[in-house]
Amino acid sequence: MLRTFAILAIAALAGAPSANAEDLEVNDTGNFVPSARLSFDIAPREGPSVTAGPSVPHTGHGIEIGFSGASVDDKQNIGVGDSPIVFGGRAFAAPAELRHEFDWRFLEIAYRYRHFFGSGKFGIEGMGGLGFAELDLTTTSAGLSASDKLSNGGLLAAFGIVWKFLPSTSLQSRITLFRSGSTEGVTGAARLDVHVAHALGRHAAVRAGLVGWGISSLRSDDDDASSLNSPLRVGFSGLSLGLDVAF
Repeated sequence: MLRTFAILAIAALAGAPSANAEDLEVNDTGNFVPSARLSFDIAPREGPSVTAGPSVPHTGHGIEIGFSGASVDDKQNIGVGDSPIVFGGRAFAAPAELRHEFDWRFLEIAYRYRHFFGSGKFGIEGMGGLGFAELDLTTTSAGLSASDKLSNGGLLAAFGIVWKFLPSTSLQSRITLFRSGSTEGVTGAARLDVHVAHALGRHAAVRAGLVGWGISSLRSDDDDASSLNSPLRVGFSGLSLGLDVAF
């Protein structure tokens, strides 16, 4: 469900597909997606979590730096009558079975505001800032191989919900949207994650849960419409483990 939601979100960001090339598509589940976050309070903490330390979610302003990545592989079949898939300067003609392997890395830095209501058990968060996405992809078929590294910086926005069902343990969900504003490289991405987070002390917490990513690359060449590369659409999901360090 997380992967499907992320794919739908990125489809809305990706725009129309190319008319002269089949989409390059990767869809995989059961991946391991590690992540890490470093956050800094930039205003005094408020509410019951003040004495618990910055590792416990609380009302207030902060700066958050995050990094996540994954290694994913998938197969794609293009049948008789399908358009070729164009990638890395090579055309993969139908019919063919393609194998896609890639490494995904995403870096983000953003302003974050959290607000908890009433007793401080339920809160919401909003984020806005910058992201950098990198997709290192290799596609192979019988006798043919192509590799390319797609990357871009862009704007990032996120919204989340936090429920502290125990003093040091919370259920956290967040949707993150990234848009580069470019027509090449990684042009957009969306992430939906759901974690249980537990504070280990005043400055550290661990997270475990599920995450789904949707990623797109329009792969267009504005100077020559006839040389459009295949749009790339990626969706993957899996188990996510993370470490948070907070000050």
